[in-house]
Amino acid sequence: MTCGFPLSVQWSCSNSSCSYPDKFMHPLLHTAGTAHVGQGLTLVNVTTAEEATRQSNPLYTAAVLGWWLGEITEDEFRRLTDGHTVDVPDEVVESIRVMEEAGLSDQARALRARFMPVEVDHLRDSVTKALGLDTDSDDARGLAAELHTYRRVLNLERLGVPRLQREARNPERRALYERYPGVLGAAGLGQETCLISDLPITYLAIGYSRTGFSPEEADLVPYRGRAVRGAPEKTLLYAHPTEAEALLFPVDRERVSRWLVRNELVSRSTLEDAGGVTKWLVHQLGPSDGQALSHETRPEPGHPDLPVHELFGLLHSLSHQLLRALAVDSGYSETSLSEYLFPYDLAFAIYPNGGSDFSLGAMRTVLEQNLDAVVSRAVDNDACLYDPNCMITNEGADHGCLQLPETACQSWNRNLSRWHLFGSPDGSRVGYWDPTL
Repeated sequence: MTCGFPLSVQWSCSNSSCSYPDKFMHPLLHTAGTAHVGQGLTLVNVTTAEEATRQSNPLYTAAVLGWWLGEITEDEFRRLTDGHTVDVPDEVVESIRVMEEAGLSDQARALRARFMPVEVDHLRDSVTKALGLDTDSDDARGLAAELHTYRRVLNLERLGVPRLQREARNPERRALYERYPGVLGAAGLGQETCLISDLPITYLAIGYSRTGFSPEEADLVPYRGRAVRGAPEKTLLYAHPTEAEALLFPVDRERVSRWLVRNELVSRSTLEDAGGVTKWLVHQLGPSDGQALSHETRPEPGHPDLPVHELFGLLHSLSHQLLRALAVDSGYSETSLSEYLFPYDLAFAIYPNGGSDFSLGAMRTVLEQNLDAVVSRAVDNDACLYDPNCMITNEGADHGCLQLPETACQSWNRNLSRWHLFGSPDGSRVGYWDPTL
């Protein structure tokens, strides 16, 4: 109700002619976030001339999906996408087919490895059978592009725990690095945790919105302008590419499977029939990871998107918890760090977001000196300044614990919960870090 009576801000309204009974004023703080929300995309843009040539190969999609499914090795992927294929005699192909039909899979595999390291038709059939996608379809190409990003990241220069152990300068350092696998394993993080020296990050500024983040809350206002003087006005996209050192954390897929089963999100037989949790996840997400993850709130029980929504929440919560722990030892504040999630591969990267090509080497220092302390701090820090209200009312996610500044989170602090990590107060939800998992 507005009476239009002009009055400066004070504790109550003195307009006696107004019939509105609540005379106390409640000033609302104005924040920049309510007026302007920048909209953009953060991309890992691993582009090289070699990879660009591979992507132009018509066999690229089948090769990427086959590599991801484990049908071909990295060497076979390179040979196939480089155009190095071989002609195989018809009698060899027929012999392999007969062996496979007779159930002699080991003998058929050995014969295939000797005479036809990469047989294109067989690879395409295997991909179609496993994913239900035609390798020439747009959906298959989109999925291949998503999956290939992580593969290219793994091909960048990296420093992992095995190399640290081999190159340890003294017995004390070697003993420290030998503790890393146990600490990572106990936290449900993969042994492939490593440092990427130069992760190519590109932020693409698209526009802005007001009063909200999502299409349901506000309209996107794109940036408009002229690229050069005299040119027609167009929608402009501003790209800011940079390279930053990053810590890459794969998640233990077997532990994720147990977490899903214990929380009755999916059955063990369903995961086994799909060929593992990552293949099950691909079937759930499809060629684009934006569909099943777009829910503003948790889907209702029984909704088909609930399991993958909760799994993404687990990955997102793990990322935020590790980022907060890293901020203590890395020399960067939480506002100076950002995350990048690889949902298809159940992994995430944390990197400095300063926008400078200059690196202080802080992430490398963490890996070399106290990665175990960082991971242990993340696992042990189960409290929030606003508990018990936060843990009960907000499912353990507010600005006193998991929520991060907008510069740090690529998903607007959505789908976060300490319940994913430590379990619910009433015991109905099992946490990823539950000792019994």
